[in-house]
Amino acid sequence: MRMPKEVIDQAIQDNRVPMVILYVFACMFVISGVLLITPSIWNRMPLAAVSGAALNGLTWPAVGVTRVLRQQNPMLQMLESLLTKARTEEEAAKMLGTAFGSHFQTHTSNTTGLAQQVER
Repeated sequence: MRMPKEVIDQAIQDNRVPMVILYVFACMFVISGVLLITPSIWNRMPLAAVSGAALNGLTWPAVGVTRVLRQQNPMLQMLESLLTKARTEEEAAKMLGTAFGSHFQTHTSNTTGLAQQVER
């Protein structure tokens, strides 16, 4: 059986690859957008400038997902400290419910609200 630290460290390590990929995509979108906008403005080609601006706009979803991943890593480390302090399964469940109950309840209510809007 693996220790909580090993499991949490593995989860954090697994988050690093998508974060690097998202940062690379964000940089590529910005660089290609700027490289497209600059000559477009210089040569008075508005359609190409708009497409360059759209490429720059694609940066924000990548940055948003990266921000979420970066917020999850400290939560995983907190989880590790809670699990190592627990002596029994019941104690661990109680600690997790106390520590993360409000976080997951907020996300669940947001998802439920979205599902209700889709049904209408």
